[in-house]
Amino acid sequence: MDKKTEIKCDCGEFKAELLNFPKNSPGRVACYCDDCQKYLEKIGRLELLDPHGGTEIIPVYPSDFKIITGLEKLKCNRLSPKGIDRWSTTCCNSPIANTKAKFPWVGINYNTYNNCNDSKELGEIKSRIFGKFKKGDPPFNVSEKMTFKDAWVVIPFIFKGLVRKKADNSIFYKEGKSAPFNGPHLLK
Repeated sequence: MDKKTEIKCDCGEFKAELLNFPKNSPGRVACYCDDCQKYLEKIGRLELLDPHGGTEIIPVYPSDFKIITGLEKLKCNRLSPKGIDRWSTTCCNSPIANTKAKFPWVGINYNTYNNCNDSKELGEIKSRIFGKFKKGDPPFNVSEKMTFKDAWVVIPFIFKGLVRKKADNSIFYKEGKSAPFNGPHLLK
């Protein structure tokens, strides 16, 4: 039986539990895209970027994400009307996750995981993408876009999630709908 792994915002008012973790996750990935950088800038959390502009994400299934406390603290943000849903808290402005309606992916912001857990249990970062937006010259390889090798890190996870309907009953969306339960709030 897999342990239940807790995540939380910086102040602890929002807490969630990851079920079947880390078994059902492909592990750590890092995105250097301009959207991820812009989002953290807009919410005033640039310190969460790595020195080269990367955002570390841990993918989990929506059906494996259970909120313990602080649902009322979650706020859905978008950078554009049709952009990805980026969830943060209203209590301490912690970025929590990135989601897309009816898609088997909750990209947990690494900081919420690291607030409660030892990062060593997840191992090394398995993929680094969108290096064309990176800052400086990192001592590691970052793909300019997303290569097949990078995609292959998450394709089995996504395929399994689609087949097993892991996006059903996502806490982030109104039941049976593609509208976030809160928002979305367009960041300007």
